[in-house]
Amino acid sequence: MNKAKMTFRFDEQERESRNKGAGSDRKEAPLPSDVNKVVYRAVETSDYYGDPFTDHTGTEMSVFPGNEELDGKEYYYRKTTTSWWKVAGSLTGAIMTGALFGFVVLSMFNQEITVPIPGIGVPKHNAAGEAADVPVLGSIAIEEQAPLVHVVLPSQSYHFLQYGVFSTAEGVQLAQEQLRSSGLAAARDTVDEKRVYAGVSPDREEAKLLSGRLKTNGVHLILHEITLPETAAIQYSGDVASLQQYLAQSADLAYMLSASSASLLGDSVPSRQSTEEIGQLLESHQLWTKSAAAIRGMLPSEAETVAREMEKAMNSAVEAMEEFNRKGEQSMLWEVQNEMMRFILAEQKIVTGT
Repeated sequence: MNKAKMTFRFDEQERESRNKGAGSDRKEAPLPSDVNKVVYRAVETSDYYGDPFTDHTGTEMSVFPGNEELDGKEYYYRKTTTSWWKVAGSLTGAIMTGALFGFVVLSMFNQEITVPIPGIGVPKHNAAGEAADVPVLGSIAIEEQAPLVHVVLPSQSYHFLQYGVFSTAEGVQLAQEQLRSSGLAAARDTVDEKRVYAGVSPDREEAKLLSGRLKTNGVHLILHEITLPETAAIQYSGDVASLQQYLAQSADLAYMLSASSASLLGDSVPSRQSTEEIGQLLESHQLWTKSAAAIRGMLPSEAETVAREMEKAMNSAVEAMEEFNRKGEQSMLWEVQNEMMRFILAEQKIVTGT
C-alpha cells in the first residue's frame, strides 16, 4: 500500500521556469526581502490504496500554501475528513458480495449450480439416463451393525499349565521369553492377561503328567481350567448354520491336536502317530478349512480379526504335527501346543464377547 505523497518545489526554480517560458525580454518582479528563506508549498498531493472495498481516508494533515509562519517557513494545514459516501459504498459492496457468495454455495449444495471440477457437484447418469448418486468428498464409511445370533456350542473344557500370574505387562513378556528360551510353549490369556501358560490338554490326567515331567526339569506349573460357554450370542451376518458348523468342527480339531500333542510330550521318547491318526487329522482339517472360508467376512471387524488369528493358529498347528510325524522332533510338539493355546484363547474371546 502506497502512502500519501507530497511534492514541493523552490520558488526560485519556479521563477526560472516561468522566465524561460515567457522569453528573455521578460523581467521578473523582485522577490521579497526574505528571499534567502526556503519556503515550501504543496503543488500536488495524491492518495492511492488499491483496495476498493476499504475506505482508507485518514485524518493526517495535508500541507498547502499559507501564511502561517513556523521556523521561518510558511505553512497552513487542512485536516482531511472522512468521506461517508465512500464508507456507505464500501459497506454496500461488501454486503452484496457476501450475499452473492452465500447464494452460490447454497445453490451448489442444492445442485442448482455445478462447478467445473470432475467428480464434484456433477451428477452421473446411468445407462437409462437417470441421475445417479453424486460423489461426496470426505464420506465416512460406517460399518453396518451385524445382527445378534444365538448359537449352541459343544462342551469344551481345557486344562492349561499355568506358569504364573504377573502384575505388570513387562512381567508377562519376560515370562513368555523364559518359556520360549527353554524350548517350551508360551501363551498369554486373552481374558485375564496377567496369566501365562506353558501347555494345554483337554484331559486333566494328561495335563498333570505333562506338568510333572516339566517339574523334573525345574519348571513348576499349576493347572488352571478354562471352560467355554455352551451357548453364545455372536454378531453375525451370514447363515447361522455355517457358524454353528464352524464352531463344532473347531472344537473337534482343537481337542484332537491339544490332546495328542500333550500325550506325546508326556512320554520320555515321543512316538509318531499312526497312519490312521494322521489321515483323520488331515480330513478334519480339510473340512474345517471349508467351514472357515464359509464364515469369512460375516463377523464384525474386530471378531473377524480374531477369526483370522484362529485360522493361522490352526493351520500352523497342523503343519507342525505333520512335521513331527515326518521327522519325530519333539520341538514340533511344543509348537503344536503353542498354536493350540493361541487358538483356544482366541475362540474364548469370540464366544464370550470380551
